[in-house]
Amino acid sequence: MQLIDLSHVIKPDMAQWPGDSQPLKIHRVSEHGLGTHMSSGLEMGCHVGTHMDGSLHFLAGEPGLDEVPVNQFAGPALVIDAAAQGTDADAPIILSPELLDGHDLTRVDFVLFHTGWDRHWGTDNYYRHWPWLSAELAQMLADSQLKGVGLDTPSLDQMSGSKAHDLCAAAGMVNLENLTGLGPLADTVIQFMALPLKLYKTEASPVRAVAWLQD
Repeated sequence: MQLIDLSHVIKPDMAQWPGDSQPLKIHRVSEHGLGTHMSSGLEMGCHVGTHMDGSLHFLAGEPGLDEVPVNQFAGPALVIDAAAQGTDADAPIILSPELLDGHDLTRVDFVLFHTGWDRHWGTDNYYRHWPWLSAELAQMLADSQLKGVGLDTPSLDQMSGSKAHDLCAAAGMVNLENLTGLGPLADTVIQFMALPLKLYKTEASPVRAVAWLQD
């Protein structure tokens, strides 16, 4: 079995959602030395890096991620190659429902979109005009009884939008944002898992997203 990491590294100087005031700090409480050992502290927002949004993020009254059964976070995933729809940081890119043409969603729990946008990670372009889901595409996904959807972009929606989040939340889906490394897996079905931290009544959590392939 081969495991493939689909997550970005979380580090203090990484870019975050524009306007996010929560600082990201990884600091050493103690170092290796005579009679001591390394111990670290962590301070960050729940939406940092590769992370999962639960329905509670946009829909009041939904359970926190700590209350969602863990089987919601794993299952077969279809990786769709959406890179052909463009990766131009100077122009808005809206992913269309035609991307689902010819794909059978009844056999998978997740749909993951490879847009190639992760190539902008760590640059000023990452938060400019990233590809997002059209309302029609989001509705089709919400109607497909999926566990979740994921992209290698900052959000399912454009900067000021929430339509795709709203539709997926109403369908009880989780969504993964800031995935990376989906390119080699495009147009295949993989086994997928992204486990959030069991944080009390939170709407989101960083995850270590992985695909595993049988030898």
